[in-house]
Amino acid sequence: MQMQQLRYFLEIAKEKNISAAAKNLYLSQPSLSQQIRKLEEELEVPLLIRHSKSVSLTDAGEQFAHHARRILGGVDQLSELMHKQSLLEAGTLKIGLLWIAGYTNLLQILSDYHCLHPGLNYSFSVNGSAHLQQMLLDRKIHAAFIIGTEEQLDQEPDLYSCKIQEDFYSVIVSRRNPLASRKSLSVLDLRDSPIIMPSPASALRKSLDRIFEEAGITPNILCETSQSDLVIQLAAHDLGVGISSKSIATSAQDGTYAIVPFESRLHRSIYYVTLKELLDYPSIRSFTRYVKRYQLERKPL
Repeated sequence: MQMQQLRYFLEIAKEKNISAAAKNLYLSQPSLSQQIRKLEEELEVPLLIRHSKSVSLTDAGEQFAHHARRILGGVDQLSELMHKQSLLEAGTLKIGLLWIAGYTNLLQILSDYHCLHPGLNYSFSVNGSAHLQQMLLDRKIHAAFIIGTEEQLDQEPDLYSCKIQEDFYSVIVSRRNPLASRKSLSVLDLRDSPIIMPSPASALRKSLDRIFEEAGITPNILCETSQSDLVIQLAAHDLGVGISSKSIATSAQDGTYAIVPFESRLHRSIYYVTLKELLDYPSIRSFTRYVKRYQLERKPL
Protein backbone atom coordinates (compact mmCIF):
# COMPACT_ATOMS: atom_id res chain seq x y z
CA MET A 1 0.00 0.00 0.00
CA GLN A 2 1.34 3.39 -1.01
CA MET A 3 0.44 6.91 0.14
CA GLN A 4 -0.26 7.77 -3.47
CA GLN A 5 -2.94 5.05 -3.61
CA LEU A 6 -4.61 6.53 -0.54
CA ARG A 7 -4.81 9.92 -2.23
CA TYR A 8 -6.18 8.34 -5.42
CA PHE A 9 -8.88 6.50 -3.50
CA LEU A 10 -9.95 9.56 -1.52
CA GLU A 11 -10.29 11.57 -4.73
CA ILE A 12 -12.58 8.88 -6.15
CA ALA A 13 -14.56 8.81 -2.89
CA LYS A 14 -15.02 12.57 -3.14
CA GLU A 15 -16.07 12.64 -6.83
CA LYS A 16 -17.99 9.32 -6.86
CA ASN A 17 -16.70 9.02 -10.40
CA ILE A 18 -13.40 7.51 -11.58
CA SER A 19 -13.21 9.60 -14.77
CA ALA A 20 -13.72 12.87 -12.86
CA ALA A 21 -11.16 11.82 -10.23
CA ALA A 22 -8.66 10.89 -12.94
CA LYS A 23 -9.08 14.31 -14.54
CA ASN A 24 -8.44 16.03 -11.18
CA LEU A 25 -5.37 13.87 -10.62
CA TYR A 26 -4.04 14.40 -14.17
CA LEU A 27 -4.18 10.65 -14.81
CA SER A 28 -5.84 8.55 -17.46
CA GLN A 29 -9.01 6.77 -16.38
CA PRO A 30 -7.58 3.28 -17.12
CA SER A 31 -4.41 4.04 -15.13
CA LEU A 32 -6.40 5.20 -12.10
CA SER A 33 -8.73 2.20 -12.31
CA GLN A 34 -5.71 -0.10 -12.41
CA GLN A 35 -4.23 1.48 -9.27
CA ILE A 36 -7.47 0.98 -7.33
CA ARG A 37 -7.76 -2.62 -8.57
CA LYS A 38 -4.23 -3.30 -7.28
CA LEU A 39 -5.15 -1.77 -3.93
CA GLU A 40 -8.26 -3.94 -3.63
CA GLU A 41 -6.28 -7.05 -4.57
CA GLU A 42 -3.67 -6.27 -1.93
CA LEU A 43 -6.33 -5.70 0.72
CA GLU A 44 -8.37 -8.69 -0.49
CA VAL A 45 -11.61 -6.75 -0.14
CA PRO A 46 -13.60 -4.59 -2.63
CA LEU A 47 -13.61 -0.88 -1.79
CA LEU A 48 -15.89 0.37 -4.59
CA ILE A 49 -19.23 -0.61 -6.02
CA ARG A 50 -18.94 0.22 -9.70
CA HIS A 51 -22.09 1.54 -11.38
CA SER A 52 -22.48 2.38 -15.06
CA LYS A 53 -21.62 6.06 -14.65
CA SER A 54 -20.49 6.37 -11.03
CA VAL A 55 -19.12 4.50 -8.07
CA SER A 56 -20.06 4.22 -4.40
CA LEU A 57 -18.13 2.93 -1.44
CA THR A 58 -18.56 -0.46 0.13
CA ASP A 59 -18.68 -0.70 3.90
CA ALA A 60 -14.97 -1.57 3.80
CA GLY A 61 -14.45 1.39 1.47
CA GLU A 62 -16.13 3.75 3.94
CA GLN A 63 -13.84 2.55 6.74
CA PHE A 64 -10.82 2.69 4.48
CA ALA A 65 -11.62 6.28 3.48
CA HIS A 66 -12.04 7.31 7.14
CA HIS A 67 -8.67 5.95 8.17
CA ALA A 68 -6.95 7.11 4.98
CA ARG A 69 -8.00 10.70 5.74
CA ARG A 70 -6.51 10.41 9.23
CA ILE A 71 -3.30 8.90 7.93
CA LEU A 72 -2.81 11.50 5.21
CA GLY A 73 -3.75 14.28 7.60
CA GLY A 74 -1.04 13.07 9.98
CA VAL A 75 1.47 12.83 7.14
CA ASP A 76 0.65 16.38 6.03
CA GLN A 77 1.03 17.67 9.60
CA LEU A 78 4.34 15.84 9.91
CA SER A 79 5.57 17.33 6.64
CA GLU A 80 4.55 20.81 7.79
CA LEU A 81 6.33 20.32 11.11
CA MET A 82 9.51 19.14 9.39
CA HIS A 83 9.31 22.12 7.04
CA LYS A 84 9.09 24.44 10.04
CA GLN A 85 12.10 22.68 11.55
CA SER A 86 14.08 23.32 8.37
CA LEU A 87 13.08 27.01 8.49
CA LEU A 88 13.95 27.24 12.23
CA GLU A 89 10.31 27.99 13.04
CA ALA A 90 9.98 24.99 15.37
CA GLY A 91 12.13 22.69 17.46
CA THR A 92 14.17 22.82 20.65
CA LEU A 93 17.85 23.64 21.18
CA LYS A 94 19.26 21.73 24.15
CA ILE A 95 22.19 23.83 25.37
CA GLY A 96 24.63 23.19 28.21
CA LEU A 97 25.59 26.28 30.23
CA LEU A 98 28.33 26.86 32.76
CA TRP A 99 27.49 28.07 36.26
CA ILE A 100 29.38 31.27 35.42
CA ALA A 101 27.21 32.00 32.36
CA GLY A 102 25.63 34.99 34.10
CA TYR A 103 29.03 36.67 34.36
CA THR A 104 29.73 36.33 30.64
CA ASN A 105 27.93 37.32 27.47
CA LEU A 106 26.70 33.77 26.87
CA LEU A 107 23.15 34.68 27.88
CA GLN A 108 23.22 37.65 25.49
CA ILE A 109 24.27 35.34 22.65
CA LEU A 110 21.32 33.07 23.41
CA SER A 111 18.90 35.97 23.75
CA ASP A 112 20.01 37.62 20.50
CA TYR A 113 19.78 34.34 18.62
CA HIS A 114 16.31 33.63 20.01
CA CYS A 115 15.15 37.05 18.79
CA LEU A 116 16.22 36.05 15.28
CA HIS A 117 14.40 32.70 15.52
CA PRO A 118 11.48 33.13 17.97
CA GLY A 119 9.90 29.84 16.86
CA LEU A 120 12.71 27.87 18.51
CA ASN A 121 12.57 26.82 22.14
CA TYR A 122 15.48 26.40 24.53
CA SER A 123 16.25 23.70 27.06
CA PHE A 124 19.17 24.56 29.36
CA SER A 125 21.34 22.24 31.43
CA VAL A 126 23.52 24.14 33.93
CA ASN A 127 26.58 22.34 35.27
CA GLY A 128 30.37 22.15 35.25
CA SER A 129 32.46 21.64 32.14
CA ALA A 130 33.23 17.93 32.59
CA HIS A 131 29.59 17.07 33.20
CA LEU A 132 28.37 19.13 30.26
CA GLN A 133 30.92 17.56 27.91
CA GLN A 134 29.81 14.09 28.97
CA MET A 135 26.15 15.02 28.48
CA LEU A 136 27.04 16.10 24.95
CA LEU A 137 28.89 12.85 24.24
CA ASP A 138 25.91 10.93 25.67
CA ARG A 139 23.65 12.79 23.19
CA LYS A 140 21.59 14.35 25.99
CA ILE A 141 22.20 17.93 24.77
CA HIS A 142 22.93 19.44 21.37
CA ALA A 143 25.73 21.87 22.25
CA ALA A 144 27.48 23.39 25.25
CA PHE A 145 29.73 26.20 26.44
CA ILE A 146 32.56 24.73 28.51
CA ILE A 147 35.93 25.63 29.97
CA GLY A 148 38.61 23.54 28.33
CA THR A 149 41.84 23.33 26.40
CA GLU A 150 42.56 22.65 22.75
CA GLU A 151 44.56 19.55 23.69
CA GLN A 152 41.70 18.15 25.77
CA LEU A 153 39.07 18.72 23.10
CA ASP A 154 41.26 17.26 20.36
CA GLN A 155 41.09 13.96 22.21
CA GLU A 156 37.36 13.72 21.44
CA PRO A 157 37.03 12.99 17.70
CA ASP A 158 33.22 13.35 17.80
CA LEU A 159 33.38 16.99 18.94
CA TYR A 160 33.48 20.21 16.97
CA SER A 161 34.78 23.14 19.01
CA CYS A 162 35.70 26.80 18.69
CA LYS A 163 37.20 29.10 21.31
CA ILE A 164 35.01 32.09 22.10
CA GLN A 165 36.78 33.62 25.09
CA GLU A 166 40.16 33.62 26.79
CA ASP A 167 40.66 35.19 30.18
CA PHE A 168 43.38 35.25 32.84
CA TYR A 169 42.97 34.44 36.51
CA SER A 170 43.60 37.11 39.13
CA VAL A 171 43.95 37.16 42.89
CA ILE A 172 40.97 38.55 44.80
CA VAL A 173 41.74 40.22 48.14
CA SER A 174 39.88 42.52 50.48
CA ARG A 175 40.66 46.22 50.25
CA ARG A 176 41.73 45.90 53.89
CA ASN A 177 44.32 43.29 53.06
CA PRO A 178 47.91 44.60 52.65
CA LEU A 179 48.21 42.51 49.47
CA ALA A 180 45.58 44.73 47.82
CA SER A 181 48.19 47.42 47.16
CA ARG A 182 50.47 45.14 45.20
CA LYS A 183 50.75 45.50 41.41
CA SER A 184 50.96 41.71 41.03
CA LEU A 185 51.17 38.63 43.25
CA SER A 186 53.14 35.40 43.02
CA VAL A 187 52.44 32.09 44.67
CA LEU A 188 55.19 32.93 47.22
CA ASP A 189 53.21 36.02 48.26
CA LEU A 190 50.28 33.78 49.17
CA ARG A 191 52.14 31.28 51.36
CA ASP A 192 50.98 32.85 54.65
CA SER A 193 47.41 33.61 53.57
CA PRO A 194 44.35 31.37 53.94
CA ILE A 195 43.46 30.33 50.39
CA ILE A 196 39.99 29.81 48.97
CA MET A 197 40.88 26.92 46.67
CA PRO A 198 38.79 25.74 43.72
CA SER A 199 37.04 22.38 44.00
CA PRO A 200 39.39 19.41 43.58
CA ALA A 201 37.75 18.30 40.32
CA SER A 202 38.30 21.61 38.53
CA ALA A 203 41.02 22.26 35.96
CA LEU A 204 42.07 25.41 37.85
CA ARG A 205 42.65 23.40 41.04
CA LYS A 206 44.96 21.00 39.22
CA SER A 207 46.98 23.93 37.88
CA LEU A 208 47.19 25.62 41.30
CA ASP A 209 48.22 22.38 43.01
CA ARG A 210 51.04 22.03 40.51
CA ILE A 211 52.20 25.65 41.02
CA PHE A 212 52.21 25.35 44.82
CA GLU A 213 54.02 22.02 44.63
CA GLU A 214 56.70 23.42 42.30
CA ALA A 215 57.22 26.32 44.73
CA GLY A 216 57.53 23.91 47.67
CA ILE A 217 54.53 25.46 49.41
CA THR A 218 51.69 23.69 51.19
CA PRO A 219 48.74 26.08 50.87
CA ASN A 220 46.70 27.03 53.91
CA ILE A 221 43.30 26.04 52.55
CA LEU A 222 40.36 27.94 54.03
CA CYS A 223 37.80 26.07 51.96
CA GLU A 224 37.29 24.46 48.56
CA THR A 225 34.68 25.87 46.18
CA SER A 226 34.35 26.83 42.55
CA GLN A 227 31.31 29.02 43.18
CA SER A 228 32.51 32.43 41.98
CA ASP A 229 30.07 34.40 44.16
CA LEU A 230 31.27 32.69 47.32
CA VAL A 231 34.96 33.03 46.40
CA ILE A 232 34.57 36.77 45.86
CA GLN A 233 32.44 37.33 48.97
CA LEU A 234 34.83 35.43 51.23
CA ALA A 235 37.77 37.40 49.87
CA ALA A 236 35.89 40.72 50.08
CA HIS A 237 35.25 40.08 53.79
CA ASP A 238 38.97 39.42 54.29
CA LEU A 239 38.41 35.82 55.33
CA GLY A 240 40.82 34.52 52.72
CA VAL A 241 42.44 35.08 49.36
CA GLY A 242 40.59 33.85 46.29
CA ILE A 243 41.43 33.11 42.68
CA SER A 244 38.95 34.19 40.00
CA SER A 245 38.94 35.00 36.32
CA LYS A 246 39.39 38.71 35.77
CA SER A 247 36.17 39.03 33.74
CA ILE A 248 34.03 37.54 36.51
CA ALA A 249 35.74 39.54 39.25
CA THR A 250 35.35 42.74 37.23
CA SER A 251 31.66 42.15 36.50
CA ALA A 252 30.91 41.64 40.20
CA GLN A 253 33.14 44.50 41.44
CA ASP A 254 31.48 46.59 44.16
CA GLY A 255 34.57 48.33 45.54
CA THR A 256 35.07 46.02 48.53
CA TYR A 257 37.90 44.01 47.02
CA ALA A 258 40.94 44.38 44.78
CA ILE A 259 41.71 42.42 41.64
CA VAL A 260 45.46 41.81 41.54
CA PRO A 261 47.18 40.17 38.54
CA PHE A 262 48.59 36.69 39.24
CA GLU A 263 52.16 36.31 38.06
CA SER A 264 51.64 32.65 37.17
CA ARG A 265 49.50 33.77 34.23
CA LEU A 266 46.92 31.06 34.59
CA HIS A 267 44.33 31.42 31.87
CA ARG A 268 40.85 30.14 31.24
CA SER A 269 39.34 29.47 27.81
CA ILE A 270 35.64 29.04 27.10
CA TYR A 271 34.77 26.88 24.10
CA TYR A 272 31.58 26.32 22.20
CA VAL A 273 31.26 22.59 21.50
CA THR A 274 28.80 20.43 19.61
CA LEU A 275 28.82 17.05 17.93
CA LYS A 276 30.17 16.92 14.39
CA GLU A 277 27.24 14.71 13.45
CA LEU A 278 24.82 17.55 14.32
CA LEU A 279 26.44 20.22 12.15
CA ASP A 280 24.09 19.38 9.27
CA TYR A 281 21.02 19.65 11.50
CA PRO A 282 19.36 23.02 10.63
CA SER A 283 19.10 24.57 14.10
CA ILE A 284 22.56 23.41 15.23
CA ARG A 285 24.16 24.51 11.95
CA SER A 286 22.52 27.93 12.27
CA PHE A 287 23.37 28.36 15.97
CA THR A 288 26.98 27.25 15.43
CA ARG A 289 27.43 29.82 12.67
CA TYR A 290 25.95 32.51 14.91
CA VAL A 291 28.31 31.69 17.78
CA LYS A 292 31.28 31.67 15.42
CA ARG A 293 30.31 35.12 14.19
CA TYR A 294 30.48 36.39 17.78
CA GLN A 295 33.91 34.83 18.05
CA LEU A 296 35.15 36.32 14.79
CA GLU A 297 33.85 39.74 15.74
CA ARG A 298 35.65 39.32 19.10
CA LYS A 299 32.72 40.55 21.11
CA PRO A 300 33.57 40.46 24.81
CA LEU A 301 32.02 37.71 26.88
